[in-house]
Amino acid sequence: MPIPLKGSRWGILGGRFDPVHFGHLTLATEARRLQKLSGVLMVPSQSHAIKQSEARASFADRVEMLRLAIAPYNFLEISPIEALQNLSGYTLDTVKAIKQQYTGTEFFFIIGADNLTQFEKWHRPKEILKEIAIIVGARPDHDLTDIKRLPADRVIKMESALVNVSSTMVRDRLATASDYTGLSDLMPPQVIEYIKRRNLYR
Repeated sequence: MPIPLKGSRWGILGGRFDPVHFGHLTLATEARRLQKLSGVLMVPSQSHAIKQSEARASFADRVEMLRLAIAPYNFLEISPIEALQNLSGYTLDTVKAIKQQYTGTEFFFIIGADNLTQFEKWHRPKEILKEIAIIVGARPDHDLTDIKRLPADRVIKMESALVNVSSTMVRDRLATASDYTGLSDLMPPQVIEYIKRRNLYR
């Protein structure tokens, strides 16, 4: 698998990935394509600094689902740095740790437009923007008025055909479905099979 090298440009896509779905994968692949990145680090959170409730699946299960999901993509890599270094879960701390691990790499933090509305409530958002530029992924018809309040040179607007799916939507479907059919539009088949085998989200 690839790793961030000195002089290369990489994205960082963090989240619970509880579970990973096509929305995550499309956001990562579109950021890489449109911003000409060498790759994207997928960074599963050990804990979530804003959402205090625990992830439904264990960290190990979420990492394994990520591993299965990104297997076809030679430019995606998993970084379990939050668990390995027992980080706080705050974006600022995670970004600093990654930059220390891969010195000389130019990083960009990737978020969806839905997270942009909450960005100013994050832990020390101004310091995040000093530390790393942000790529905001949105559909062409999505309202990005919140972006105007942020420094124009630190926020990159990325309009693309992103998938309208969330982990909450996936978990709700899994909890109410009588079987695992009809999920192929939400996540890769290998992830569905893993969830079925492990009886997750039931």
